[in-house]
Amino acid sequence: MKRAHAFGYIVGFVAILSLYVLVISFENNPEIGNLPYYTFRTLARISVTYLIALVTGLLFGLLAATTKTGSMILVPLFDVLQSIPILGYFPAAIIFFISAFHGAEIGLELAAILLLYTSMEWAIFFGVVGAVKSIPTNIVEAAKSFDLKGYGYIRHVVLPAIVPAIISGSTLAWGDGWFFMIAAEYITYGGKTYSLPGLGSYLAKAAYEYGDTNLAIVLLIIITILVVYINFLTWHRLTEKAGLGTYKPIFKTDWSRGLGLPAMRRLAHVPHIPRIHISFGFRHHILSASRRRIYTRIEKGMALVSVIVLVFFVTIVAKPGIPSFDDIKKSIMIPEMANLPFYTVSTLTRLTIAYFISLGIALGMGILAAERKGFALIFYPIYDIGQSVPILALFPILFISLSQVFGGRLGLEITSLTMLVADMIWYLFLNIVTAVKTIPDEIREVSQLIGMKGFKRIRHIVLPAILPAVVTGSILSWATGWNTVIFSEYMPHGTEVLWLPGLGSFLDKAALQEGNTILLGFLLLVMSGIVIAVDRFIWRKLLRKVERYGTEAM
Repeated sequence: MKRAHAFGYIVGFVAILSLYVLVISFENNPEIGNLPYYTFRTLARISVTYLIALVTGLLFGLLAATTKTGSMILVPLFDVLQSIPILGYFPAAIIFFISAFHGAEIGLELAAILLLYTSMEWAIFFGVVGAVKSIPTNIVEAAKSFDLKGYGYIRHVVLPAIVPAIISGSTLAWGDGWFFMIAAEYITYGGKTYSLPGLGSYLAKAAYEYGDTNLAIVLLIIITILVVYINFLTWHRLTEKAGLGTYKPIFKTDWSRGLGLPAMRRLAHVPHIPRIHISFGFRHHILSASRRRIYTRIEKGMALVSVIVLVFFVTIVAKPGIPSFDDIKKSIMIPEMANLPFYTVSTLTRLTIAYFISLGIALGMGILAAERKGFALIFYPIYDIGQSVPILALFPILFISLSQVFGGRLGLEITSLTMLVADMIWYLFLNIVTAVKTIPDEIREVSQLIGMKGFKRIRHIVLPAILPAVVTGSILSWATGWNTVIFSEYMPHGTEVLWLPGLGSFLDKAALQEGNTILLGFLLLVMSGIVIAVDRFIWRKLLRKVERYGTEAM
């Protein structure tokens, strides 16, 4: 097995090297000779940021999970921060670092690292917190009996428990880093474009500045191959070694009249079978229990204050000094502000349509992949490649292609929906597949014994089992959709700028065209409020409800 993996590594490296030689030899773009250097800069940028996120996520996660004060402060704070769309405050961070370093490249580099860090940190932090909180009580009591405290408790109890969570969180964090790569390396603010050497900025320039769609597609293929190869080289292997499972099933049965499974087999052909009560419960490690709990009033207050302070900071970093009331009023009370309700409804409608499309596809693919090996052989490679494609890097290529067929405005609308679906679907698919595969074998056998097949089996067995996973995947996919909608509602097109009615495009115009940091901060506050409200009043309530969901099979 080790030789097979080593052979795969070597073949993959040679294939990538050969691809680079071919592209550099046959592509006539003036920057093509810098492709290896751009690759190194992007890999170094993402790797350094990941290491920072890993260290801080581990330290903050352990602090939040093992101390009452840390839990009360850090968990609600990080929960609120991860709900704020990253791309909303990134333009202000760009200006802050540029001003602080007087336009030097190090300022842009730090701004890019900040964006990548905030995209990576949450998965690692919440993974660590959830893993520590999930340590069985008997293990904790045994550690106390052996007087394990401090470093000894961390080393012998906590660290072994959090290794799978660190790997799963790192896998998500690494993918999120590639997702935001193009946004971190190529940004426009106040009518001026800033870029860093890297694969993301080179792809953006190929699409926006050079108008070379073929080069943009080649770069996207290279990026995707790199991501797939690195995943195969590292995360897949680490996941296998850790024996990582996304869910841990809890199976409870209450057989009527005291019957067990052997008795059920004997009675399989008896005309009248007593009712069987079956209940499912699934615990999800990606969305840990710490992110599902109900916060106290103090924690809610601290979280609210954190949001206000962050938005205030975003507002003033790019415009030093505390703005006066007249400045705030002048910046916010612009004629376009009257369209804010319409923009809000438009964005929510766009997200909702994309979500239901993603859910429908993910349900079909997920159930088929988990139930039929033939479909699994098709869908799993699609998932592995699809979730490896940096969606934001796909945007300019997809828009250029669709705009040639449907025109600029309609092409942008279709591009936005396609981007949202391509971004949201993978969280749903992964959660659904894993939930179906972890349905206990006893339940599968019982359903076969009583002749439950087809749609009836899906309705009474599969759907109740995957409901928690569907809601969990929905929380994650809905959250990531907000960043995509900011990016996809606004598009430079030749000598004009195309935009779709929505909060994302309104925020983009405030940042990219006008450089209005006060309006940017206000819109960021509005968007964050909507994200948090939807999360609290819809998704979290649904999740608590479906986790108690029970099914009854005849």
